[in-house]
Formats: sequence, structure tokens, C-alpha cells
Amino acid sequence: MTNTAVLTRERTATRSSPQKDMKALAFFGGGTGGHLFPGLAVAERARERFPDCDVVFFRTRREVEEKVFSNSGFRTELLDISPPAGGARAIVKYSLQSLRAISAIRKALARKYDAAIGLGGYASLPGIVAARHVGLPVVLLEQNQVPGKVNRLAAPFVDLVTCPSPEVVDLFRGRREVTGNPVRGTVVRAAGRRRRFFAAGAFSTRKRKIFVVGGSQGAHGINQAVIGALKGLAEYREKIHWIHVAGDADKKEVEKAYLEQGWEAEVESYLRDLPHLLSHGDLVITRAGGTIVAELAVLGVPAVFVPYPHHKDQHQTKNAEALERAGGAIMVPEEDLGAETLRTIFEEILFEPGRLLAMEDRALTLGRPDAADAVLDLILELKEQCQ
Repeated sequence: MTNTAVLTRERTATRSSPQKDMKALAFFGGGTGGHLFPGLAVAERARERFPDCDVVFFRTRREVEEKVFSNSGFRTELLDISPPAGGARAIVKYSLQSLRAISAIRKALARKYDAAIGLGGYASLPGIVAARHVGLPVVLLEQNQVPGKVNRLAAPFVDLVTCPSPEVVDLFRGRREVTGNPVRGTVVRAAGRRRRFFAAGAFSTRKRKIFVVGGSQGAHGINQAVIGALKGLAEYREKIHWIHVAGDADKKEVEKAYLEQGWEAEVESYLRDLPHLLSHGDLVITRAGGTIVAELAVLGVPAVFVPYPHHKDQHQTKNAEALERAGGAIMVPEEDLGAETLRTIFEEILFEPGRLLAMEDRALTLGRPDAADAVLDLILELKEQCQ
């Protein structure tokens, strides 16, 4: 079934015709919100377009996944599988766990599914292999500008890879298409509600709202940089309201720092309604995973990207570059995120309504709110080809 043709055309969302239908989809992968949220976006849209569509996520036992799926409404199947990091012993353990997972997944896929969707990461590989064994069409969702190892490895053996931008297409073998990175319905709806509340008469009278978002599990480096800079930014204490997603490990320390320095701040370990809250923000300081970059482009929220510095492939830097080039964001290395840098950002961006509005407009030019529909349309095409 694998088509090796190179397809790079941009797609636009279309509603399925009455003759087309989707009965069931299986999703594989997880470990981080960045891997899970695009899959959730596709699953949610499938349920909207095909109300009887059965959806199942094969996932790991990581705590972040418990949070993500606790109120999702989707059926999940747990996989006993650990990341292959930490040396030869971890790799052997992962390999044995994967063999057991493949066997279990093959049995679960005995019922009829329209397609299997790999979300990237170590947890997706057993599902991809199992789906190929039973002859199920396999689609990989790539979220980043530098493809992950599992997706690169599996791409030649699956039916399709969906890519976030045209630049990613040439990094894969096999059939691939540009769809954009799917974003959840909560993001699309929040973008629709976002209003330009930077009117000249009111802008100078209210506190600016800054979000600090490390990712679904927080970011220790960003947490330390921001709280370390607070003392040197005391002159802005009455002008800024912080909302800081610190993760479980750092929450108490971050909360204490804001309190001791006299700042107005809300500190949370995790925010389920983050897209809605972000839509009311003036500025966000964040890592640059592919999913958050895509969500901010749809929302139009000006961003300060602080890429994770220890990835060998530096994919977060690549993710941030397109939005920075468009003028919707700036990029700051983690080691430079101190009081002086933040003071410059405050004066040149945060307290400049014209700059904020311009960054919003430029970010929106890269937003792809229709990406989940584009992925589903491709799955329908694959289904028709396999019938």
C-alpha cells in the first residue's frame, strides 16, 4: 500500500462527502503533550466530522498522559513501555517491552480500523510495526522542523507522513504531504475569541499579562532564569501579571520566588485550559516544541521562544525560526534569559502596543487551523485506495 510518490502540495480543509465515512482510528505514541496534542486534534475533528467514529489511543503510563487523557472522552489502552535512554540495559528493556507490545497491539487491531496514526517518539514504534503486520494503513504525524528518530526510521515503510511545513518534506523518504501541525479545537475556538484589547486608551492602564510555559511538564531552565531575574526587574512589579506553568517539580520554588519578591503571579504545575488562557495574554515565554509553535501561530500570541539547549539536533531552534522570520516571535538562548534581556523585551515589545499588534498579525499568517482536516482528508484518500 505504501506510495513512494513525493506529494508536497498545500492542502485546504474539506468536509467529507456523504459517501465518505470514518469508522475507527487507532493512535500510537505519547510521552509528552507535544506528541499527544496533534493526535488529539485529529481525533477530536474526526469525532466532529464522523460522530460514530471509534477512537483509541495506545499510550504509556507517564503522568503527563494521565493528565491529558483524564477528561478527553477517548478510550485508551496502556502499554508497559519505557524510554530507551540510559545505556544498553535501557535499550534491551525497551526492545523486550516493544516485542510484547507489538503482540498485544496486533490482537487489539483484529477489529476493523480505517488507519493507524503514529504520533512520534519511542512509544509509537510498536504500534507502527503492529499495524503494518495486520495490513492497516499507517500515517505518521511529524510535529517538528527536524524529524524525530522514530518517524525518520519508519517513514519509508508507512503509507504517508504529514509534515508541518514544506521545508520538512525533503527530510523524509516515501510519500509525504504538507498539512501543517494539527491543533486542538480548544485552540481554534480560543483564537476565534481572542480580541485586540490593546486599544490606545486602555492599554496603558492595565497590567500586562505574561505567560511562562515550559511545556506539558514545565521547563527547569526557564523557571530558574525567570525567577532569578525578578529582583532585577522590580520597577515593573506593578505593571505585570505573571501566569507561570512550572511543572510539578518546580511549582513550590517558583511560587515562593514570586511571593517573596512581591509580584502578582499565578503559578500552576499544569493548565488544562491553557489555550483559552493564552488567548488573553500579551506575551508568552516558552520552549519551542512543534506543537506550541503551531498553537501560538493560530492564536496570534506574540512569543519569546527559549529553545531547549541540550537536544543534539536543535529541533526547537528550527521550529522557532519560521515564526521569528515572519516577525511573530523572537528567540532568546536560555543562558541569555536574564533581567537585562527581559527588560529589553519589556520596553521594546511588551509596553509597545504597535509592536505587539504587528507581531500578532505576522504570527497569524503562519497559523494552520485547518491542519487536522487536511490530515483526515488524506486518511480518507488512503482508505479509498485500500478498498
